[in-house]
Parts: sequence; structure tokens; C-alpha cells
Amino acid sequence: MVNAIILAGGYGTRLRPITCSIPKPMMPVINQPLLKMIIQKLLQEIQLNKVVIAVNYRAHDIEAYMNEWQKELSCEIHVQDERKPLGTGGALKFSQALLDDDRFFMLNGDVISFFSYTNMLEQHKETNAMATISAIRVPDVSRYGVLVSDKNSNLIRDFYEKPRTTELIKKYSIYPVNAGTYLLEPAIFDFMEPEKKISIEKDVFPKVAKQDVAYKFEFSGIWKDFGLPEEYLAGNFIILDEETKRLGVENIIDESVQIGEGTTINPPVCFDRDVRIGENCTIGPNVILGNGVQVGNDVTISESVFLENCYIENNNEIIRVIMGDGVKTGTDVHLVGPAIMGSNVYVDDQVTLIAVSNQTVKICPWVTLTVESVENASSNGAFIH
Repeated sequence: MVNAIILAGGYGTRLRPITCSIPKPMMPVINQPLLKMIIQKLLQEIQLNKVVIAVNYRAHDIEAYMNEWQKELSCEIHVQDERKPLGTGGALKFSQALLDDDRFFMLNGDVISFFSYTNMLEQHKETNAMATISAIRVPDVSRYGVLVSDKNSNLIRDFYEKPRTTELIKKYSIYPVNAGTYLLEPAIFDFMEPEKKISIEKDVFPKVAKQDVAYKFEFSGIWKDFGLPEEYLAGNFIILDEETKRLGVENIIDESVQIGEGTTINPPVCFDRDVRIGENCTIGPNVILGNGVQVGNDVTISESVFLENCYIENNNEIIRVIMGDGVKTGTDVHLVGPAIMGSNVYVDDQVTLIAVSNQTVKICPWVTLTVESVENASSNGAFIH
């Protein structure tokens, strides 16, 4: 049997204000928590004994959800609250007692990768590796850790973190970068001290590589980080496209959804339970509506994700917006993002809010947006509170 640990300890600061009330790993992706989607994808291929989720922010929210969902699974789920940030290696060491009985996958809770875990496991066994590190080719290596590998094999010789100068970028562009999914043997714990903040990428893997037991597993395909608002939108739309192709459908629409006369749905879209859409609307492409969302008449929505129980009045135009739970709008509202709204924001009648120079507009929870407040905020940056 194989185990898994998922690092889900981030505060999600780049996705605030929504992550003020929802842990980033629980942010919905096509109306499923990101963390659930990551675990499901792993379970589709690998029979797991246990899954450890390492958290240090809103652990109770994650634990409550996982305790309920675990009833449907054949593996154990353990939520480990670090209490203080320990880094990627420290979080792993903190969970050693749950993981030192077998090899285990290590994944990031804000990244989705599309590759074969089965093939990764087979290569790991064939090479007798202590660490197998997923790797992917990217156009710009300056944002990532580079895996300097042997020309004739997958053996990793060295690591280089985020080459920045033109000369270094040219030198290291021939190599793939670390894609953040690892398959590890329990012997990896010997390289870590307990209760210390440790980076597995910077402090542990270079030592493992010197013993010639670290290998890359290179893949091509989808590799998506959900850390920024624009990445969160793009990631939802990529996964929506993949899922509709897999299911052989244009849209993913729950059978309880009601759509009014004269409304056009431009694929792909994903509508959860009890969504209500009025008459003469144009919805899509790339629109994801959470449970209980209600949309009035003569509304246009595209390139947007709405969480649960949003209410959109008549004559709205909404483009490239992430809406938190319970957001409501009045009539004749025009929102053009990128924009991200916290829970329970109210947008008053006739408000027009357009992002300037592609800078994401962020609106704090429980704020009421009026015509006057938007005009006042236009000269005070992109954060409205």
C-alpha cells in the first residue's frame, strides 16, 4: 500500500479576500473543493492506505469536510494541524509517525497536474529511488526550481532555484523544472530535523541528489497553480474543458437547474444544484455557478466563477469576476474584471466597476458598493474595503 501527504498549509493571501473565510485548498474548482479533486485524481489510479493533510490555517474547516467525505472512501484521512508554519520539509517531518511505514506521494494542495501516477510509481520502483520528482518543461525557468539531470537518464545531479540573469536562464532552459509532486521513501526523514522550519526543495533534495537516489519523472500536459486570481480563473476553465471532453458533453449542468426562455448558453459552463437563470440571458463561455446561484433576466455573464448562493438582479453584465458566497447585485450593474469579491458583498443599482490596466480589483467581505464608493475608490488602488 502507498500513502500520501498533501501540503495545504498556505494562507491563500493572493486569493484574498475570498480566502478570509475559505481555506485556499477548499476553494471550489468546477464546484468541487480543490483538495477533494486532488485526492480523487490520485485515488483513480493508486490504492492508498492513508492520506495526510498538513495544514496550519483554518484546520477545523478542512477537518470537518474531510471527516464527512471520508465515510465514502476506502482510505484513512488524517488532518495534521502544524500550529505554526514549518515549511514543506518541516510539515513532512511533523507527519512522520503517520507516513514512515511505506513509500508515499507528496503533493501541493493548490496545484493540479495531469499525468500518470501509476507510471511515476513504476519508474520509482525500477530506479530504486529514494525520491522521484515530477518535472515539466516551461518557456521561462526563472520562476521555478530547475532539475539538473543526467543527459542519458532521469538521474538528478543538481538543483538550481529560479535562475534570473540572462546567462543563467539560457544555461538552465535545457532542463525541466520541479512540478511539485514527489514520490518518496521513508528514508527521506533521515535528512530532516524535527520541529524545524525546513524546505524540502532547498534543504533536503540537494543532499539526496548527492547520493544518486533522486530521479525526475518528466511529463507534458496540464500543470496548474491556483495561487493568483487570474490563475484560479484560468485553472477552473482548463479543468472544465478537460472534464467536458472526458464526459463527452458540452456543459456540466445539474438536473435541478432551471433556465428561462430566450436564454443562450455558450459552452462550456458548469452549473451546480438549484441554479436558477432568468429569461433572455447570455451565459458563457467559461462560467461556473455554485449551488443555489440565482440570475435574473437580461443578464450577460462570461469568464467568471460564482460560489454558492449569489443573487444577480436583472440587466447585469459580469465578465472575469470571482464572486464569494452570498454576493448580491442590484439592477443595471456592469462588472468587468479581473475582480475578486469576498463573501456577502452587495453591489448597488447602476454600479459600473471596470478593472484598470488588468489590475485585479479586490473587494472585502460585507462591503456595499455604491456608485459613489466606486468613484472614490478609483484613485485609491484596487482594494476596496
